[in-house]
Parts: sequence; structure tokens; C-alpha cells
Amino acid sequence: MQKAGRLLWLLLALTGLLLIPGFLTGSIGGISGWAAPVAQADGRSVINNGSACTRNVQGPSFGSTIAIGPNEVLCGQITTFGGTVDIRGELHGNVTAFNSNVNVAGTVNGNITLFGGTIRLANSSQIYGHIDLYAASEQGEQNLQPGGMITDHTRHAWTFAWPGEFSFPIWPLLVWLILGVVLIKLLPEHVMFVRTTVASRTGRSLFIGLLSIVLAPAVLVVLVALILPIPLALILALGLIAAWILGTVAIGWIVGERIMQAIAPQRNTRLIAVVVGLAVLVLVGSLPYIGWLIIIGVGLLGLGAVFLSRFGTRLYSQPKQPLRL
Repeated sequence: MQKAGRLLWLLLALTGLLLIPGFLTGSIGGISGWAAPVAQADGRSVINNGSACTRNVQGPSFGSTIAIGPNEVLCGQITTFGGTVDIRGELHGNVTAFNSNVNVAGTVNGNITLFGGTIRLANSSQIYGHIDLYAASEQGEQNLQPGGMITDHTRHAWTFAWPGEFSFPIWPLLVWLILGVVLIKLLPEHVMFVRTTVASRTGRSLFIGLLSIVLAPAVLVVLVALILPIPLALILALGLIAAWILGTVAIGWIVGERIMQAIAPQRNTRLIAVVVGLAVLVLVGSLPYIGWLIIIGVGLLGLGAVFLSRFGTRLYSQPKQPLRL
């Protein structure tokens, strides 16, 4: 059991580490934006052009408004979920927004990355960086300084990424989020039992998942060869797909819960955890070269846990802690 726990933590740590180069590979934030030079002097943050920061960013924002007044200089990386960013002064850092509205009428010394929502650029805006849009819209003047550009990645969502390239998976992301929300709303107990099996029997789940995938093609070939039980073969194939989906959603719950406990424990609900976890898994699965390995590993682990828990209808083993939805 101790080895199984270590394997799970290794998977979670690898997921978090691989997400960082995935964003960088996709030109999400740029390397220069993440490494914006900030020095400390006399207890105040001083940016490289000599302007003193009036305040710093205090963690991620959920559904609220981050406003930078005309005479304010905000330093730090802004991350918001379902909120509004109103910049009328100066921002020295990157903006990463999910389903949010970003209004720029001031100066941004950094990159802006928007996943869903709208960005509005006023005539007075000055942006010293790149703007990356994913399923988002842009309004207003494109007043970018030399070296800056606006890239709408959504139009490449249907294209195939060549080996070694990163393509933002907008449609897989939407599909998995919908599946996760539906399952966690309609079958929360089933997802919880699979999730508990993954956490308590990681090694055995991975072995059963691998064994199932190895044996499934042979079983399908035999059933199809018999001609008469073709509907049974279809049912078996659909059952494997359903089990793969259920197991992946359960692992997404685990990943999202760990992330939310670290960044916003007060917002750590099962719905938010599933959405965040699945989003991370899909993004990691889109990494060049190694993304498909992560996806297959997660799928096999979840598949085995689904079979051990009989499609989430029972607990395979006694959990260490009381279960809660």
C-alpha cells in the first residue's frame, strides 16, 4: 500500500511539473514574462524601469474584480477565474484569466493569456508583451508596443499538432469538462468509490487496467468472429469506453483536489476540483512527445479502479479516512 501511495504522488507531481513546460511550449505567458526582473529596495518592490509598486498581487481571484486605478502600480502575476481585471494604471506581471473579462486602459508590462471571455483594449492602452487568446474574443484597438502580438489559438483548435509541437486542446477540454460535470452531478457516489480505489489500491488498479487493455482486443476479435454475438462485442467496447471515462474523471477529482487544497482550500468543492483536475490532465496530455504517455497511464489506472470497484458500485477496500462528498 505504501508503494501504491508513492506511485500516486509521483503521478501527481509529474502532472504538476509537466504542466509548466506545456504552458511555455504553447507560448502561454513567455519566458521573459515569467522572469520579469523585480528587485527589493527599502522594503518596497521596485521594477526595472524605476517605478515603485504601490501594491502586490495577493493570490488567485475567483469571481471577483481586480482593479488597478490610474495612479496605481501593481506588481505580480494576476490569475483570475470567472472574474474581471480592470487595468487603468500600470501592471508589471502577466495576466492569466479563465472565462473572465480583461479591460486594459493603462499599461501592461507582461503577457496576457485569456481562456474564454473577452479582452477590451482602449486607445490609451499600452501592452509590452503578447496576447494569447483561447476561445476568447478581442475588442478595441490593438495598441501593442514593438515585439508584441495578438495570437488567436482557437482557429487552430481543429488542426493536428505535429510531433514536438503544442496545440491547445480546446475541444477535448470542453468535452472532458462536460463529461466530468455530468458524472459528478449524476453519479457522485460512483465517482467517489472509483476515486477511493485509485488512492488506496494504485498499483493493483494500474495492473488490472493494463491487463484489461491487453485482453480486450482478443476478446473482441473472438466475439466478432462468432458473428452472432456482435451486439455483445459492441456492448463490451462501449463498456470499456465508459470505464475509461469514469476512471479518468475520478483521477481528475484527485488531481484537482490536491491543486485546490494548495491554492484555494476554501473553494475546494468536488465540482471545482473535478473541473480543475480534468483541465490539468487534458493540458498535460497535449504536451509534445510525452503527453500521450501521461494520458494512457491515467486511463489505465482509472480503468483498473473502475473494474475493481465494479463500476463504482462498491468499495474495493476499507479507506483510511471516512468518505465524504
